[in-house]
Amino acid sequence: MKIAAALLGAVLLLSACAGPPAGQAPPSRNLSRVVTIPPSPTADPAAVRWVDGFCAAVHGYRERTNREAEPARPTPSTVAEAQKGLSAELGGVAARTGETVDKLVALPPAPVPLGETVRQGFVTKFTKARDRATEAKTKIDRAKPGNEASQAPAAEALRQAQQDVDGTYDPVGAMTASPELMLAAANAPGCKA
Repeated sequence: MKIAAALLGAVLLLSACAGPPAGQAPPSRNLSRVVTIPPSPTADPAAVRWVDGFCAAVHGYRERTNREAEPARPTPSTVAEAQKGLSAELGGVAARTGETVDKLVALPPAPVPLGETVRQGFVTKFTKARDRATEAKTKIDRAKPGNEASQAPAAEALRQAQQDVDGTYDPVGAMTASPELMLAAANAPGCKA
């Protein structure tokens, strides 16, 4: 049995060292397939510009809000001081949301239909907040100084205006259903804020 095993080993060794039969190419020793990776698509420059403008408008609102946030102010000691404080806050919301609406409306047509849908949704939210804050500011400014009844509606309008823009801080999240817009957002500086 030892002789048969030795002979079998010698035959296998010789066959492994022998080349292919005359006229045939050597068998491939690497049996794995070569996989080619297609180049990543490049973003459409027009889509990048549009998404960049969209993101910049939305991030601009957030950045301006953070920049204009006042440090804790002392509690107003009179109703008239509270009215002035509410008026100032409402005016700030109206100005910031109005600026954002103007920037969003000024964008050229979106490169894909979803872009227009997203833009219109954001314009609607910011417009609603702007109009609500503007109306409440007008009412509290017209109220007689010291009129306590003017404060509650103004404070409620301020709260609602802030809620109107909830969910608008992530402009890219609203575009995830569009690979073209997502690719553009990955290349748009305004979306990296």
